[in-house]
Amino acid sequence: MPSRPASKRTSDKLRSSAAVCPFCALLCDDLRLREGGDQSFEITRNGCARAGVDYARRPLPFEPLVGGRIEPLETAIKAAARVLKRAEQPLLAGLATDVDGIRAAIDLAERCGGTLDHVHGDALNAMAGIMQSRGGYTTTLSEVRNRADLVLLVGVDLNDRYENFSRRCLQPQASLPAERARQRQVVYLGSAAAAPDEPSIKRLACRPAALAEAMQGLLATLKGAHLTARSFGGLSRDALRELADAMRQAAYCAVVFAPAAIGAQRESAIAAVFDIIDELNRGGRAAGLALGGDDGGQTAVSTCTWKTGYPLRIKFTRTVDYDPRINATAKLIDSGVVDGLLWIDAFGRNAQPPSGSDLSRTIILSAAKPRVAGKAAVFIPVGTPGIDHFARLVRTDTVVSLPLHPVRDAGLPDVATVLAAIANRI
Repeated sequence: MPSRPASKRTSDKLRSSAAVCPFCALLCDDLRLREGGDQSFEITRNGCARAGVDYARRPLPFEPLVGGRIEPLETAIKAAARVLKRAEQPLLAGLATDVDGIRAAIDLAERCGGTLDHVHGDALNAMAGIMQSRGGYTTTLSEVRNRADLVLLVGVDLNDRYENFSRRCLQPQASLPAERARQRQVVYLGSAAAAPDEPSIKRLACRPAALAEAMQGLLATLKGAHLTARSFGGLSRDALRELADAMRQAAYCAVVFAPAAIGAQRESAIAAVFDIIDELNRGGRAAGLALGGDDGGQTAVSTCTWKTGYPLRIKFTRTVDYDPRINATAKLIDSGVVDGLLWIDAFGRNAQPPSGSDLSRTIILSAAKPRVAGKAAVFIPVGTPGIDHFARLVRTDTVVSLPLHPVRDAGLPDVATVLAAIANRI
């Protein structure tokens, strides 16, 4: 294996008319970029704050570290294989990568008897658990954009995350039934501090920790129950009644929520969301849309399901052991059973492995250099999907995987190539 792998694309193929942004699960496909002189990029059109920061980040120099010393990639691969080969309870976590990277991680976990979990595993598992236990009506970004005449945002912070959701879906420049888009009602229910800035969006302030209570109050109102409490999560009975009436009158109501932002009561809140949707579908049309799965999270869940029949938090033994509580990263590390950790962050937002990790038995693959890189057993810089190499990622609504073409050649290997090389050494 060469110490500096060649790019899969030549420099004259690195440009396209529009770039697909890999830095959140919306996968906006209409960004325009301008290259700087240091292989960083400025977004000239259709960007957001998160994408602006991430596109401006320069690539790492390709300097693999083994015990803090710069070594050739082949040496780093051998050292990583030794860590996993000796481990009795290896954990492959973070998993912030693309489809090919997740495929390679699954193959490696099967070979070494490892456990798989994503950096956003808690939120991903909550959504998966609801779908497994009770199911639900779901919709897509395109349906929200073109069909919904009332959109309820539950705890979705459009100021800090998913800024382009408003541009692309809530207030698009063009949609199929243009009149419906112009008359669309958008209601935000959540923290007053995170309320959208758009004056056209109606804001209903609710205590962040009481979203589940507020949704239960809304469900009871829709069912026609007699409410004795004056408020639910800070929302008055009158406000809930007005919202319930508007949702019943809508031709197509979409309830959009962000599992990661709901907090400790996310399972109860998400279940209430789908109970509300069930109730609305008795006489109308309604569906839910979860915004989440950033850092390759939705890609990891979908790919793991394709390959194994289970979402994440699986362990390879003689069979596939699916236990979303026992196989959680924090639980495993806190228990002290993990004796070999492979931490993957190809998007550069979660390069630091979890606190409590035994760094002498930790391998880090990341597009950003964490503070502990020199203390880890192995650190290998990798390319970012859709920036440094061709990639496929699954969008937040799970209905499509998009191809992302590279925009630079920094000489960084992709996660799949590195993991396959490690697997071949075990």
